[in-house]
Amino acid sequence: MTVYVPARMADQVMGPLQAVAARHRWALSVRTDSGALADADLTIADSAGRPVARVRAGSAVEAQARQLAKGALP
Repeated sequence: MTVYVPARMADQVMGPLQAVAARHRWALSVRTDSGALADADLTIADSAGRPVARVRAGSAVEAQARQLAKGALP
């Protein structure tokens, strides 16, 4: 599963993302480049200083992406 995270938020969300992915034995690719925005299964953006998740509609791993977001973000 590919996750896009803005570089400024990477430290904040990386640990929780890795923990959830490891628990489920999911392969995880976290990218901070803007090119990942179009391809990422899960996009984590900033909303007033808090991480907000958006799952790409039609993603082959949509259910897992939703589960990852729910488990990794406050």
